[in-house]
Amino acid sequence: MIVLYWLWRLGMFLIAILPRRVSFWGAGVFGVGAYYLMPLRRQIALNNFARVLGKSPNDPEVKCVARAAFVNFARQLRDVMIYPSMSAAELDARVTIVSPEHFERALALGKGAIVVSAHYGNNDLPSAVMAMHFKPFTLVAETLRPQELMDHLTAIRAKRGVHLFPYDRAPRQIIHALKRNEMTAFLIDFGVTHHFDIATVPVEFFGTRTEFPAGPAQLALLTGAAILLGYVRVAANGQMAIHTLPPLTVEANGNRQHAIQTTMQLMARQIETFIRECPEQWYVFRPMWSMGEQRDRKIQKASLSRNG
Repeated sequence: MIVLYWLWRLGMFLIAILPRRVSFWGAGVFGVGAYYLMPLRRQIALNNFARVLGKSPNDPEVKCVARAAFVNFARQLRDVMIYPSMSAAELDARVTIVSPEHFERALALGKGAIVVSAHYGNNDLPSAVMAMHFKPFTLVAETLRPQELMDHLTAIRAKRGVHLFPYDRAPRQIIHALKRNEMTAFLIDFGVTHHFDIATVPVEFFGTRTEFPAGPAQLALLTGAAILLGYVRVAANGQMAIHTLPPLTVEANGNRQHAIQTTMQLMARQIETFIRECPEQWYVFRPMWSMGEQRDRKIQKASLSRNG
């Protein structure tokens, strides 16, 4: 596994010395290659985008969007490699915060802000810009192997005000950060195979039930922090725009579970909206829906059609 660390460091070195347009092109070629050389991930992406587009996984449009998603993800990895060498001014020039007043309103409550999004567009560069303009981030980090790579990426982000903690330490650190009126963030499109011991709630997502982590709503109830749902749209020239909805506060009103359920369902609907606008910028290569539930839904529809 240590080889992966040194390959990453080599990639960082090469990308730093290459002209940006060359590395952008090279990442695109790498993304297309990954689409054809990773059949399992390709099929998962085709199944996910078939649900989003309402078409068969074999439909040419679905294949085109899935291939573009691989390309966009490769270009995001290229940005992560460039990230350490970018100045604050370069980051600021590349990333625009469309509605800074939403962050100001959320933080004015004095209880921190919970930013919620999906694996969409780009998250690394924008998180650094948000931390630079507003407050630092404290995040739950999925542990990467080898540990040397995880430590390296953690140190790079910490220099930009984005602090990563493993699952066993993150909850306490996040609560402390919110008490300091800082920020945390969650990407809630985990898929149905990566929840582990995380509390989840069922939501309707693109017309089919799946599971979303309940953490953002639970944390908002516990701390009183406002939720900022948003996404980052990446333009063809690599410029990025951070879009957020107005701050959302969560109140139990006597029924905590109902508040969590309705909040997460609301976010699922809003995430659907921006994924539909540019599905190729959504890079989830994990199953988002149970195949059994998809088959059940098809059988149910066919039965209703025959009886009708």
